[in-house]
Amino acid sequence: MKRILILLIAGITIVISTERAQAQAALFILIFGDKVASENFHLSLDIGLNAAKMSGFDDGKSLIGLNFGLGTHIKINDRWYLAPEFKPLSPKGARDVANPIDLDEQFEVDETNSKIKLNYIEVPLLVQYRLPAGWYFSAGPQLSFLTSAKQETEIILTSGTLVDVEQDLKDNFKSFDWSIPVEVGYAFKEKRGGKGIDLRLRYTYGFNDVFESGTDLSANHSTFQFILTFPFVEVAEE
Repeated sequence: MKRILILLIAGITIVISTERAQAQAALFILIFGDKVASENFHLSLDIGLNAAKMSGFDDGKSLIGLNFGLGTHIKINDRWYLAPEFKPLSPKGARDVANPIDLDEQFEVDETNSKIKLNYIEVPLLVQYRLPAGWYFSAGPQLSFLTSAKQETEIILTSGTLVDVEQDLKDNFKSFDWSIPVEVGYAFKEKRGGKGIDLRLRYTYGFNDVFESGTDLSANHSTFQFILTFPFVEVAEE
């Protein structure tokens, strides 16, 4: 059963991840997760969903995307942990917004609709407090590094023709963002042969204006994350 679950996790990771960093992170956990687990330290694999918005677009809707990463868990005592994470896949942005960046091409436009798609490498540095019943609470600073930024625009021409345009916007966004995530989680300890599965709900608010000053635009990120965590922990032999 244990091997089947590991293969399932690896398969999910391969499906949702096309970039080398995600694949390397998954392989690292799958190979070394059990080997390095101790009473005071263990690793975890995190897979979930982002529901992201940008404050500068009041008409915009949440952008939904997959998040993925690995966690480290350092025990301070029975209640307190340090839990830094590395998330190479964490999409942000907004959809159904008016074009924030002018289109490169000139069209006879009747209607447009744009989607802003950003991806960051995130490094949350969390402090975690655990309750005996399985609940826990986490918070701390998060450093985010922009890896890609695109505007995807759907254009309806006056002739009725539908045209899709994609623009690279990385130069329009700051390469760094910082934020504060807060979360509540619950550990289902009986699952996976005692290793458990954690269900977590996290809200992250960004304090930076993410646009470069020359764009005349301003926005902050706010993101809800739903995360499944697969910890690789020591299990006492029966």
